[in-house]
Amino acid sequence: MVLTSGGDEDRGGHEKESKEESVLAMLGIIGTILNLVVIIFVYIYTTL
Repeated sequence: MVLTSGGDEDRGGHEKESKEESVLAMLGIIGTILNLVVIIFVYIYTTL
Protein backbone atom coordinates (compact mmCIF):
# COMPACT_ATOMS: atom_id res chain seq x y z
CA MET A 1 0.00 0.00 0.00
CA VAL A 2 1.34 3.43 -0.94
CA LEU A 3 0.47 6.43 1.20
CA THR A 4 0.41 9.82 -0.46
CA SER A 5 1.09 13.06 1.37
CA GLY A 6 -2.39 14.56 1.19
CA GLY A 7 -2.05 16.00 4.70
CA ASP A 8 -0.90 19.41 3.51
CA GLU A 9 -3.97 19.82 1.33
CA ASP A 10 -6.21 18.73 4.19
CA ARG A 11 -4.62 21.24 6.55
CA GLY A 12 -5.02 24.06 4.04
CA GLY A 13 -8.66 23.16 3.54
CA HIS A 14 -9.30 23.07 7.28
CA GLU A 15 -7.60 26.44 7.80
CA LYS A 16 -9.66 28.01 5.02
CA GLU A 17 -12.82 26.42 6.41
CA SER A 18 -11.96 27.67 9.89
CA LYS A 19 -11.44 31.23 8.62
CA GLU A 20 -14.74 31.11 6.75
CA GLU A 21 -16.54 29.87 9.85
CA SER A 22 -15.03 32.61 12.01
CA VAL A 23 -16.02 35.28 9.47
CA LEU A 24 -19.56 33.93 9.32
CA ALA A 25 -19.72 33.82 13.11
CA MET A 26 -18.60 37.46 13.34
CA LEU A 27 -21.16 38.48 10.72
CA GLY A 28 -23.85 36.68 12.69
CA ILE A 29 -22.87 38.46 15.90
CA ILE A 30 -22.78 41.86 14.15
CA GLY A 31 -26.16 41.19 12.55
CA THR A 32 -27.66 40.24 15.89
CA ILE A 33 -26.34 43.40 17.55
CA LEU A 34 -27.68 45.57 14.71
CA ASN A 35 -31.09 43.88 14.98
CA LEU A 36 -31.19 44.59 18.72
CA VAL A 37 -30.27 48.24 18.11
CA VAL A 38 -33.05 48.58 15.54
CA ILE A 39 -35.57 46.96 17.89
CA ILE A 40 -34.57 49.36 20.69
CA PHE A 41 -34.89 52.42 18.42
CA VAL A 42 -38.27 51.29 17.11
CA TYR A 43 -39.48 50.66 20.65
CA ILE A 44 -38.34 54.13 21.76
CA TYR A 45 -39.85 55.78 18.68
CA THR A 46 -43.22 54.08 19.10
CA THR A 47 -43.47 54.88 22.82
CA LEU A 48 -42.87 58.63 22.35
